[in-house]
Amino acid sequence: MKVTVNGRAQDAETGETIETLLGRLGIPAKYALVERNGEPVERERYGATALAEGDALVVARPVAGG
Repeated sequence: MKVTVNGRAQDAETGETIETLLGRLGIPAKYALVERNGEPVERERYGATALAEGDALVVARPVAGG
C-alpha cells in the first residue's frame, strides 16, 4: 500500500505501524514527532497505530539549539 511521509510517497506493508515505518526509515521513534492525517499521534501509540492506504504523515525531529 502507499502512504505519504513528508510529501513523498512510501510503500508500506499491510498492518505496518508508525513505529516500524520509522525504523525502516532510520528514524528513532523516541526522537520523532508524528502527525497522521492532520492529527498528532502520541509517541506511546506509535507501535499500536497501524497505517492505512493513503495515510499522510508528517514526521519531525526536534533540534536543540539557540
